[in-house]
Amino acid sequence: MDGSNATTQADRILDLGTEGCSRLLENIADAIADLSTGQTLLVIANDPAAPLDIKVWCRTTGNPLLDVNLLENTYLIQKK
Repeated sequence: MDGSNATTQADRILDLGTEGCSRLLENIADAIADLSTGQTLLVIANDPAAPLDIKVWCRTTGNPLLDVNLLENTYLIQKK
């Protein structure tokens, strides 16, 4: 998870800005539901709790968190 080329790997980009925790995770879940297995979602989230919330959400849902770039607030998630 080095953040080197996450944007070139994404099948869809979801820019959530400063969306808070509960709504942030709902938006991610909705976006993932629209993807096919193996496709990726690049989430842009500036909320301070996003790194932990997204990590825990991925672990509990089984969707792999492929890349995290904290400098750009991006998270690359693959649909299981």
